[in-house]
Amino acid sequence: MAAREEAGTSKRGWIGETIHVSMFGGFSIRCGDHVLTENSGRTNKVWMLIELLVANHGGELSQEKLIETLWRDEEYDNPLNTLKNLVYRARTTLKGLIGGENVEFIQFERNTYAWNRMIPLRVDADEFEALWKAASDKHQPVKERIRQYQGAVALYHGEFLPKSSFLDWVIVKNAYFTTIYTECVMSLIDLLCKEEDYEEVVRVCEQAIEYCPYEEDIHRTLLYGYYKTNRQKMAVTHYAYITQLFYNQFGVHLSDDTVKLYKEIVKSMHNVEMDLTLIKEDLRESSKVPGAFLCDYDTFRNIYRLQARSMLRTGSSIHIALLTLTDLNGDVPHTDTIRRMMASFQEAVVKNLRKGDVVSVYSSTQLVIMLPMTSYENGQRVLDRLEKQFDRLNRRKELKLIRMLHAVEPVEEELKAFVTR
Repeated sequence: MAAREEAGTSKRGWIGETIHVSMFGGFSIRCGDHVLTENSGRTNKVWMLIELLVANHGGELSQEKLIETLWRDEEYDNPLNTLKNLVYRARTTLKGLIGGENVEFIQFERNTYAWNRMIPLRVDADEFEALWKAASDKHQPVKERIRQYQGAVALYHGEFLPKSSFLDWVIVKNAYFTTIYTECVMSLIDLLCKEEDYEEVVRVCEQAIEYCPYEEDIHRTLLYGYYKTNRQKMAVTHYAYITQLFYNQFGVHLSDDTVKLYKEIVKSMHNVEMDLTLIKEDLRESSKVPGAFLCDYDTFRNIYRLQARSMLRTGSSIHIALLTLTDLNGDVPHTDTIRRMMASFQEAVVKNLRKGDVVSVYSSTQLVIMLPMTSYENGQRVLDRLEKQFDRLNRRKELKLIRMLHAVEPVEEELKAFVTR
């Protein structure tokens, strides 16, 4: 049957509607009210072939190229016949777009296959790229460039052909489109900031972080957008979220530019307020929050300095601990290992300390802890308890815990005087 389909190829005209194809966030192909998706019951290979032909519409693909792409590292006794059978199944699938009529979507000529050029396509990836190129022309009016960038980012709905993401050609295309999307977003929000359209800045950034969750520049601009639209509390909440996100995923802190912006936002929140009750409510931490106080390192350092000063007056005992995770040789662990382990260990440390204790991330492999009103002996007992928690988490025995405990001197000193990386 496949062979008869090959012999019957012809160049028919097309009187139907333009076919719309979506490739971002998943593959679908639509003609009027008829829609086919990669979840329509056909095998992956059928959709991989259709996707490849659509992505190369206007061009031709040799039989050898198709076999190499679709069956890489797979062996068949008769690969050409296997390809012909796959083409037949793809043609049958595509007939669902026009109610089963005998329209030839895939043409065969001179040992090559191609999407029928007589059948017009509108592909989101093509339109996305065209709008990006048009918007990149800086000789246009700013509002026109904004319109074009907005059109481009609206077309992007996530990864390019995610169900075929293991194919080499899809990997290359996805990296290309991801780069373009990030460039479109950054250029768009830059233009919007110059136009002082901060509501749109917020909207664009909130959408973009769904697809680019680890682009710190976009997060920073979102913080700025919240600030300019008087949503400072949302900025504070989002800053806490990305601080944790970047540490958990990469074991790194936010850049100086982001931290500086955050401090400016916090300063702007200190408006004149005559109602002390409202101020107390704003300062109050929820009583339901369990365990120690977890904060960024700048906050930890300020708390440390305040405690060191107060010791001159109160004479209270304060100790500080450093917990370092290393591999079994005492070296820095592999990134994946420390990323997996550190988040769980940090959570365990916070839960197993008192509300008055303070915890912060000092580096990708270290936690620093402040234990107010604690003797050296009690501090060691606390570390014993935390080490037991570490042993429960360290089931693979990939890491070891190095612990240090020092008393805080009743003078203002830099924490780094006795805490070494």
